[in-house]
Amino acid sequence: MKIVIVGNNVAGTFSAQNIRSLDDKVEINIFTQESYPYYTRVDLPELISDKTTIEKLIVFKKDWYQKKNLNLYLSKKAIRLDPKKKIIYFEGESEAVSFDKLILALGSTPNIPPIKNALEMRDNKKGVFTLRSINDALEIKEFIKNNGAKKAIIIGGGLLGLELATQIKEGNLDTTVVEFFPRLLPRQLDEDCGNMLKSEIENRDIKVILNATTEEILGSEKVSGIKLKDGRVIEADIILIQAGIRPTTELAKKGNIETDKGIIVNEFLETSKKDIYAVGDCIQYKNQIWGIIPACIEQSKIIAASVLGLKKVEYKGTTPKNTLKIIGLDLTSIGIINPSKEEKGGWDILKKADKKNCCYQKLILKDNKLKGAILFGENQALSYVYKKMEQDVDREEVKKLLELYTYRCENCGAEYDESMKDILFENLPEDFKCKCGQIKKGFKRKN
Repeated sequence: MKIVIVGNNVAGTFSAQNIRSLDDKVEINIFTQESYPYYTRVDLPELISDKTTIEKLIVFKKDWYQKKNLNLYLSKKAIRLDPKKKIIYFEGESEAVSFDKLILALGSTPNIPPIKNALEMRDNKKGVFTLRSINDALEIKEFIKNNGAKKAIIIGGGLLGLELATQIKEGNLDTTVVEFFPRLLPRQLDEDCGNMLKSEIENRDIKVILNATTEEILGSEKVSGIKLKDGRVIEADIILIQAGIRPTTELAKKGNIETDKGIIVNEFLETSKKDIYAVGDCIQYKNQIWGIIPACIEQSKIIAASVLGLKKVEYKGTTPKNTLKIIGLDLTSIGIINPSKEEKGGWDILKKADKKNCCYQKLILKDNKLKGAILFGENQALSYVYKKMEQDVDREEVKKLLELYTYRCENCGAEYDESMKDILFENLPEDFKCKCGQIKKGFKRKN
């Protein structure tokens, strides 16, 4: 059997690896328009600031593919496929490539908001960039050097946008982050943690503008700044747009494969065409787009069994999970982190907010099950969270884990439970008083 995989990203690479682990004879061919073997995109900003090298970014060198008996074809852009004839065409190649089974690991494309001049100035290299590949990082680095850029704007306060801002600042550029939403990382953090993160970023001399809609990119031959919807103008020598991603679906559409926001798949990651599968950032399953590494890895296991015709395992979705280091601080966001007010009761939120030491830990329970967590600045609870997600937990055990305590007023017996408060007891002002008038020194720790 001949398997063709289009895409050498996380989803494509791990799909190939998992198929090979189950079958050492099947032919596996990986085609990618990238110029390099599989590398990690998370550290791309560090390539711009010279904190890493291309060699260090590459996870699997060419000899890894050879040892796994995987045929890797670089700089091969798929442009058309014929599901009926089971052939696929590549740019610059006269002959089509045949397949018995095809896996589309097309990944995602940077999302460009409807900003006047954004696309034209990006496509014509006038100082507007998106960051999604090694080549993108090299172009950004070269532009900054050749044009003596001093001021940078990052449009988008997401994970990669903030890390990019940090690395751009390392290059001594005046750096501003412009975010459409009222807080940073709106999908990963709640309001309190978002505010804490904003303060930490601003402490690093990076400006942050929230609730801001970029209306226009300014400049003619070269970018000169942006104009916001409220009329404000911010000067810049380079603009980096990191406003999320969207599934890459063009190739699937050309093959008349059913698509919506992404390539539509069933629980076995099968598309609407026989023997054609899809995996990773490009897919849409049950009206949801995933776009996170844990989902790609989980799906790659499902697809390996499906393609080989082994006992099929259903894909049931992936718990949203993001773990990374941002501005030098550990950050983990997993599961439900902002329970909807419309949802029925049963939610129990334990929170440790220590602004003094830049620590924010929040665990979300429902019916005594751990449903989500935010860990910022400290990660001693990380292994516990991973182990206990969706399992029964003991509230007092969680309080002990987070080092949250209850303090009792010696006068009236009133309690100050840190797990229910926004401020740790030790961080309360010395003139804090109980409702009975007792001062802070008149409280004793209960547990």
